[in-house]
Amino acid sequence: MNQKNIKIAFIGVGGIAGNYRGSLRRLEYPIAAVCDINADRAAAVASDENATAYTDHTEMLEKENPDVVFTCIPPGAHTTQVADSAESGAAVFVAKPVAQDLETAKNASKAITEAKVINQVGYMARYSDITDKAKELVGDRKLSMGIGRFLARMGANHPWWGKFEVSRGQMVEQTTHVFDLIRYFLGDVKSVQAFGIKNVSQDIADFEECTVCNLKFTNGAVGSITSTCVARAHDNFATELIGDDLYLKLTHDNYLRGQIGEESIEYNGSEAGYYRQVEQFIKAVETENQTHVRSSYTDAVKTLAVTLAANRSLATGEIETITV
Repeated sequence: MNQKNIKIAFIGVGGIAGNYRGSLRRLEYPIAAVCDINADRAAAVASDENATAYTDHTEMLEKENPDVVFTCIPPGAHTTQVADSAESGAAVFVAKPVAQDLETAKNASKAITEAKVINQVGYMARYSDITDKAKELVGDRKLSMGIGRFLARMGANHPWWGKFEVSRGQMVEQTTHVFDLIRYFLGDVKSVQAFGIKNVSQDIADFEECTVCNLKFTNGAVGSITSTCVARAHDNFATELIGDDLYLKLTHDNYLRGQIGEESIEYNGSEAGYYRQVEQFIKAVETENQTHVRSSYTDAVKTLAVTLAANRSLATGEIETITV
């Protein structure tokens, strides 16, 4: 398969879709069709991309028969879009999180596996320069602890982000990037325990706006992830890795600092991973080689399972075991 033969379609063209569209434009890959439940938005993006607009994804898949489908919809909007795309034979790129419940995600994962299509989830931090450098520096050293945070102040009255029914809260929808990256370095999570506070702000969210979540990994390592959506903070998205005489801090998107033994680490990256993740996905599609992908759908389901378990722990106050 080559560039001229790849037919690309989008399901959902709000929000993050603009970022993916920009990367495809930079790669000189045209978009053939777009689908959005907002007909005006679908029409506007279709006009901008010289594409065909749809409001029903099943109609688009049937009429267009795309080779690639980017699915960029809120967690609560996920039903069968990804599974339908895979069953049609299209490679799938899915914006995180992959769903708001494990049943929907598992059904999509099963469809992807059975169709044997190239698949990727938009965890861009796995593709950044500083992640590459940190992986190189860690090598085969054992990591014992991972610390992460996502601290932000979200805008008031967002159409869906602050509604738990649609987003499933900050840990599932936003801090998922941190959970996923720590998993990328430390492996699978065995159990979690989370605590949170509601009603910190009057107009941002109907869920816990400040949370802490402790993690126990299957290899014995431990972790802790902090989130808030009510405060502006410096270095708001950061990941820290700790091992014997090893400390690395990844300040996303582009700064890596730390100490390994007697060596001080200072590294400035230039690629946050947004562009490279799309580039790598297209390369995987062109070569029909899933190994170019660092964030498969099946692996992303594991990250979803961790954050959903964290939500259960918020509700129960108990340690929750991860089941996928």
